[in-house]
Amino acid sequence: MVWVAVGAGNPLRHIPVAYVNRGLIMLCVVAFVLGPLPDKYAFLPAYLFGTPEMPGLMSLGDGLLGLAGHVFIHADPIHIVTNMVALWIFGDNVEDALGHGRYLLFFFLCAAAGALAEGAMTVEPLRPLVGASGAISGVMGAYLLLHPHARILVLLFLRIPVLLPASVLVGGDLAANVAMVLLRPHGAAVDDVAWWAHLGGFAAGMALVTVMRRAGVPLFHPPGAYPPVPFPRLQRIVPDFFGPHGPRRAAGKAAVYLGIVALLIWTL
Repeated sequence: MVWVAVGAGNPLRHIPVAYVNRGLIMLCVVAFVLGPLPDKYAFLPAYLFGTPEMPGLMSLGDGLLGLAGHVFIHADPIHIVTNMVALWIFGDNVEDALGHGRYLLFFFLCAAAGALAEGAMTVEPLRPLVGASGAISGVMGAYLLLHPHARILVLLFLRIPVLLPASVLVGGDLAANVAMVLLRPHGAAVDDVAWWAHLGGFAAGMALVTVMRRAGVPLFHPPGAYPPVPFPRLQRIVPDFFGPHGPRRAAGKAAVYLGIVALLIWTL
């Protein structure tokens, strides 16, 4: 993993607490701690799309249950921790923009869109899809349209803290998923990442937020909508390349910092 987001300096504007987002995180964690859910909660593409050996629908009921249930199944601790951290950081502001009930509907619509995209494009229809990554990609896609200028605290290579705007961070993640789909060699071995589920979630989130957001909530909040110093103590030592300073100074700081990063990577 190249990066992991660990914080966002983006206050809530319409709700005091994003309790739906917190509830989703809690349910995912509880489901993981108590043990794996039954297999019928995973999404198996063959249920809805069939296979050459088994054309047609295998089980419409299980297929529909898997469209939502797969978000509560995670493969290992790293899988759930990275997903839940991302949902914690990006989900609260999307719930703030949509409202509690619409956010819950939005989350599962993104999950279903991601599962359907993976099911339609996968070369292994008998391989179950698990994890909330598709739904979280939808949340991140909505965040990208709502708050492109919000600055996110990121650990590069899980070690190096830096502040990046959501447009760079989330936009880069979207570009990476597109690249993994388009540039993947034909016949390459299938890996454990459901790239099409991510892209389906991203597309659904970006489309749905335009029609599901509260009245009066704009897309593309301007830079002035955020605290000028989102992490006062940390920003004494953490570089902020996109803060309130000129582009030349930002470029200079970036060059020095990236040089230090390259040196650290070289010595690891």
